[in-house]
Amino acid sequence: MSPEREKEFSELSAYINFYMTIVHGIDSSNPVNAATALDEVVRKYGKSKALNGLRQATNDTIEELNNRPTEYIEILDDALRAAGILTVSEIRHRYATAYQRILRRGSIKNETEYHLINGIVVDLASTVTSEERVLLQAMLDAYE
Repeated sequence: MSPEREKEFSELSAYINFYMTIVHGIDSSNPVNAATALDEVVRKYGKSKALNGLRQATNDTIEELNNRPTEYIEILDDALRAAGILTVSEIRHRYATAYQRILRRGSIKNETEYHLINGIVVDLASTVTSEERVLLQAMLDAYE
């Protein structure tokens, strides 16, 4: 795998491990834990295939968190950041197809989209450009 894909694998693996053990409370040695299952996928099929599964698992976590209040996401982001792991808000920014759809449309349609965009805006460690942050804030203001 390329260095970029290796980095993505490492970042997403750390995120999924944190998510499963901290958010879901599933011990990392438990076979039900996605992080443990990931090791088996890597052994059987290689990192490239496992990366595809990591991306899907990551998107699943984003969907699972969509209805959580902003405060919950902020607390989770702080814990992830303290552990040196990508935040939920950064994951949303990078991977959420809904985010890209909202950007193309230029407006927020519902509360779920509002929480997605708000989480990205409040995460000051996010790699969102200043121009994009201004656009996102304008969308939030228009929705409110």
